[in-house]
Amino acid sequence: MTKECAISRYTSFGRKRSMQIFFIIALFVVLWSIFLHFYPPAQIVAMLGVRNVYIFVFLLAMIGGVSIFTTTLFYTSLITIAFGGVNLIWLSLFASTGLLFGDLIFYYMAKTGSQCVPQKYENIVSRLKEFMYRYSDRTIIFIIFAYSLTPLPSDAISIVLGVSAFPIRKMILPLILGKFLLILLFIEIVFLGYSFF
Repeated sequence: MTKECAISRYTSFGRKRSMQIFFIIALFVVLWSIFLHFYPPAQIVAMLGVRNVYIFVFLLAMIGGVSIFTTTLFYTSLITIAFGGVNLIWLSLFASTGLLFGDLIFYYMAKTGSQCVPQKYENIVSRLKEFMYRYSDRTIIFIIFAYSLTPLPSDAISIVLGVSAFPIRKMILPLILGKFLLILLFIEIVFLGYSFF
């Protein structure tokens, strides 16, 4: 692999810079996980207070966006907070913004990490890029929006977009709109179901 590789039609990074960014992001994820081990969500809410619940939701959404394993924790905590009587629009906005930031971590890790791929995996990365380049940006934007309307973690699509170095400015709006609508509808459906009991 050359010292400077074009990872897409949009940008290029030097190998050394890509490794530095990758390790900084990985270090952030590890430190965040250690912090959460010592300060569980209930204790964080107690420290923040009820008035700052939106900041807590934002941080909790970032956690939910960083790991596939924390998605259940995120949605159950979101419902618990929603039943506390907070404004659902603001709750959805802060939660979707937090999820976006969590997804951007995976995006940047994939974008910079694709520069550092061992030669035996280069073929997979190049096939993934070729697959993405078959579709127009509009089609990809629609796929991002449709995928973000599902309760599945957006990690997978963020990784694919990062490897292909899809422009970040084109992916932010469909990701945040899709997650905003998903969260708002999810909470409303839970409230509707709860009203029957």
